[in-house]
Amino acid sequence: MINPFLASMNKRSTKDLKQVIAESQKYTAEAIEAAVTVLKERQEVVDAPLVVAQPTEAKQKKRKKRSFRHFKHYLRFIAFPDFHQIHSSTGKKILFALKFSLNAFVLYLLSLMLLNPLLSVLELRFPDSRPVIEAGDFKATDLVLFTIFMPLIVGLMEELTCRLLLTNFNKKYLDISLSLIFSFLLVRVFSAIMPMYSPTSLGPTENLVLAYLVIAGFAVVIYTPLSRSNLHSGYLEKNWNKAFKGIFYISATIFSILHIPNYHWNDQALLLLPVVLLPYFNYAFLFSLIRIRLGIVYAIGMHALIDLLVVLMLFSKTN
Repeated sequence: MINPFLASMNKRSTKDLKQVIAESQKYTAEAIEAAVTVLKERQEVVDAPLVVAQPTEAKQKKRKKRSFRHFKHYLRFIAFPDFHQIHSSTGKKILFALKFSLNAFVLYLLSLMLLNPLLSVLELRFPDSRPVIEAGDFKATDLVLFTIFMPLIVGLMEELTCRLLLTNFNKKYLDISLSLIFSFLLVRVFSAIMPMYSPTSLGPTENLVLAYLVIAGFAVVIYTPLSRSNLHSGYLEKNWNKAFKGIFYISATIFSILHIPNYHWNDQALLLLPVVLLPYFNYAFLFSLIRIRLGIVYAIGMHALIDLLVVLMLFSKTN
């Protein structure tokens, strides 16, 4: 099987490859092996062992251990985010995304298994979630449109907002993400202070599209001066690699905070804010992994697929 990291490692300088090997705890085994292979091809001497043939029994044990390699990869990525991209076929990329989505779901279930007994002992309960669609708005035609448009629009907007910038420094991507972040915050503040007027003739789908059009409109206004200025990007351009880990966690935090209005909050519920936001952090890390390894299109697609499943589950419960 071709090592998926070979193509990206071939583009790196010899100095960068040696640094990858020196900081092996930050990278996957496949990435280290690819770096060693490329250095050997360049006739560079490296202090890293080559992969040698192993006895059959040893290979069988390795296969058993490799069954958890995606889960370990996911946890390692959360602790040490990096820029590694996977260059492979579309089918393999989709399979990769599905495997890591399963790992994120398992991690979510494990966290619930640990938290639920604790909350029961403390006599605390999660805040009630706001309905996706109010009971009076259930119409067959509108439900079909909502099911089609809601995952696509939300997935697109949230990924462009929180994860478009998660790559090697790109000022255009940075400006787009910052514009959308500020736009989301402005709309949230305005809607809290002065609720937006929404014609009663509009259904949930039309209101959703209208809300995101308003957000996009604010973003365009904010993007124009940002794109013409380097005041906000000069420092980041020079220190992007060093600051990336912090940017990675900030983007996950912003994604989680954007979902706070999804719940009804009271004084007791506020105590559980970190717990309530935990699943959103989990999926922020998942979408970040897919965005970096595979690209923004795959992140949008996986985000939309998960939102679609959530909407279908909620509709089935309501019905």
